Amino acid sequence: MRGEKYIKAVVITLACVVACYLIFSVTRFSGDSYSVYKAVLYEVGDGLTTSGFLVRSELVLDNHATGIVVLNRSEGEKVGRGQTVAATYRDEAAKSRQARIDELEAELAQMRYASDFSSSDLETATLDTDILRLVNQVTVAASRRDYATANSSAEELKPYALRRYLTSSDLEVLSSRISAVEGRLNELYAAAESESGSITAPVSGYFSSVTDGYEALLTPAFLETATVSALDKYTGLVSQDTGAIGKLVTSQKWYFAAIVPSESVSELRVGSRIDVNFADDFYGTVRMKIERISPPEKERCILVLSSESYIQSAVSARTETADLVFSTLSGLRVPKTAIYVNEAGESGVYVLVGAEARWKSIHILTDYGDSYIVELDKSSTSNLWPEDEIILTTEEIFNGKVLLK
Repeated sequence: MRGEKYIKAVVITLACVVACYLIFSVTRFSGDSYSVYKAVLYEVGDGLTTSGFLVRSELVLDNHATGIVVLNRSEGEKVGRGQTVAATYRDEAAKSRQARIDELEAELAQMRYASDFSSSDLETATLDTDILRLVNQVTVAASRRDYATANSSAEELKPYALRRYLTSSDLEVLSSRISAVEGRLNELYAAAESESGSITAPVSGYFSSVTDGYEALLTPAFLETATVSALDKYTGLVSQDTGAIGKLVTSQKWYFAAIVPSESVSELRVGSRIDVNFADDFYGTVRMKIERISPPEKERCILVLSSESYIQSAVSARTETADLVFSTLSGLRVPKTAIYVNEAGESGVYVLVGAEARWKSIHILTDYGDSYIVELDKSSTSNLWPEDEIILTTEEIFNGKVLLK
């Protein structure tokens, strides 16, 4: 009997202890006010935003023609030496005649293609493959803003589409139409021979119809020795009417030159590369090489960058605003108000795990306004990870504290 009474007394005592602990926990922790912030992966860049000049090797194409000049090259299009960049016409009638010649030549090419093939299942399958290929080329070129390639592929697509839907019964009519178009073209050729001409490229290059009068002043050679004051005089420049029909950019390599605070580029080195995001004309980030950092002048210097990509986007504009990204840093973004320092001098945060606060040490990489970017250390699950719920509270907090809403 005494043993049973002893066991009952122990059980009652333990029950009382547990009840007291629960009451103590609820009364101590239930009044805590807190919120959580999920740790997110974040990338920040060190750099600056500036305006500068696009500089290229350029050859101006002077207009010595009389009458009407019509350009037949698009911006950024590659032109070979001796190839036509513009057509010249004596008057509007001659211009209209040439436009009609172009239309009939395109029509004739399509009809000849359609006439040269006989209809068969094999041919139909091949045509479908070619049509899909060309449609894809048009789509990809347009998405890259390479409109010259897109237009070329679209023109190439036309005869394929015509042949795909032409039946054998149409071939006789098509043959008659080909003869009529050929006869009309011969008449137009004879009339246009003395009324039109062409302007050709003296060297190969990338064509642009835009000239501003600074092609012989802002040159790659100028950037090699230019001082801050020498480049600064072109700030706010106004384009001049040169009367030229356009220009040829004669080198694949182009430059971006900007006057920047000397302190902001003190860590950069000639020969290294940085990312540049231009505000206009360019699609995506341009990786550029640091060609030169000029001697400082009144705490400013010239930063000269170069690239051999995106030349088609760089042939026209003279001034551009750009974000220069010197370096990028990725980590977890953590509010400053969530960071504590323990007795060992380690920085860390408290993360909500179930209903408890768990300490996780952190390594701060950089200051980011009201937050820090901290290292994402994947070597252990005990480190801070993306989506961890970081506790934000003004109340007392410690490792293992129970937080109840």
